[in-house]
Amino acid sequence: MLGHAVEDSPDERRKRLIAHHPQPAEQARAEALDLAIHGLERTRPEMSARRTLVGWQRSAMAVTCAVLALGFAMQPVLTGSILISLLVALYVAAMVERSVVFARGLRAVEFLIRRPLPPMSDEELPRYTILVPAYREAEVVGHLVESLGALDYPPDKLEVLLLVEEDDDLTISALLPLDLPSFARVLLVPASEPRTKPKACNYGLHFATGELVTIYDAEDRPEPLQLRRAVDAFRRAGPRTVCLQARLQYYNARQNMLTRWFTVDYTTWFAIFLPGLASFGLPVPLGGTSNHIRAESLVAVGGWDPYNVTEDADLGIRLVRSGLRTGIIDSVTYEEANSDGLNWVRQRSRWYKGYMQTWLVHARQPVRMLRELGPHGFVSVTLLTGATPLLSGVNLLSWTCTIIFIIGTPSSLAQVFPAPVVYFGTAAAFFGNATVVYVSLIACRQTHQGHLAWAALTYPLYWVLMAVAAVKSLWQLVARPSYWEKTVHGLARAGPG
Repeated sequence: MLGHAVEDSPDERRKRLIAHHPQPAEQARAEALDLAIHGLERTRPEMSARRTLVGWQRSAMAVTCAVLALGFAMQPVLTGSILISLLVALYVAAMVERSVVFARGLRAVEFLIRRPLPPMSDEELPRYTILVPAYREAEVVGHLVESLGALDYPPDKLEVLLLVEEDDDLTISALLPLDLPSFARVLLVPASEPRTKPKACNYGLHFATGELVTIYDAEDRPEPLQLRRAVDAFRRAGPRTVCLQARLQYYNARQNMLTRWFTVDYTTWFAIFLPGLASFGLPVPLGGTSNHIRAESLVAVGGWDPYNVTEDADLGIRLVRSGLRTGIIDSVTYEEANSDGLNWVRQRSRWYKGYMQTWLVHARQPVRMLRELGPHGFVSVTLLTGATPLLSGVNLLSWTCTIIFIIGTPSSLAQVFPAPVVYFGTAAAFFGNATVVYVSLIACRQTHQGHLAWAALTYPLYWVLMAVAAVKSLWQLVARPSYWEKTVHGLARAGPG
């Protein structure tokens, strides 16, 4: 225990922390920071999100905007009809792809059946590094000690690196009174831009000594046996499987309607959708936490992109492009569901922005992307990553137009919507949305969360928030592409269970 904080300055508090957690030498810190920020850009510049668009992409977007402007000026009805038809076609294609993945995920029942964990002696377990990026997490960092202490793994084989920005006085102050386990130490990340989670993780990876690496957020509460389950899964998997994603679940699902919807969202994503992608061998958009990775492979693909605000989704694609695979393990990490609408929109808009950012980066060389991912992988990444924010807005538009057509279509609007497009699009919207609700109900049932049934049935109301987040993400992609909009934690009123 470092003692109770007194009325001292941030510099003095930082010195007190360093006294108990000595930092690497200045030269080593500088080298680690340089690699954390510039490593991927130097070794694989075509994969770095430091620039959102390359030359041909800017030209293509400029030409597209010019053609649309000219079309609406000269033939507004025809241009509108073509645009609406293209959006409907994209919507239908995404709906079909999601349905295929859902069907595959529903058959991946082995994910939901817990395998008995074979006995493993401490001597045969590999060294494990846990990276815990904690930026402005004073509200929840205290729970971290309890979660770390509950992990069932030999302390001499475990290394926990708490990654704290050196000018984050709030988190440093919250850490000072805590009795951290012997295997945990604080690494102060030099203050620098970009202020992103992947930059901090890259910095920690430089000093990591584990054969396996995972990430936990400061508010996470992983299942105690999760590390052992990951070790067992790696041993059973083939050598190409270098990453395993655990299932994320919320411990405050019952707090309000938003947390119920958010829990339904996560349950469907991690219990059905990701297993479906993994069983196809497609890129898996990793969660920001509880992905377990072979350290050697992680370094080989360049670590995380410090300029990508969904570094997890990007890494999942880069792994597949390198000929590697991601698997899913049946182990749960409990997180805090956003219970505040504005906070939720901030988080979801960052995810959407990162999805578009990720697709734009990987589509810089479309022929190479097609060759490395294969046709199904190329289509999947385009429809399920790049187009997801756009389709969130289109989904709301399709419901609005459907209601308008049911009430009575104004003649001016009817000209823009060709009859075949209206009928086909309306049928697709009903079928697609009904499929999502149906799969959500199954996911809740299979994960023994029947209390979420009403939330699943009213799930379409949740999509309104998604559309708001999508519009915001489009603006931020242009104005602030690498800005990491911080999600506030510590708002939950309920504990696990």
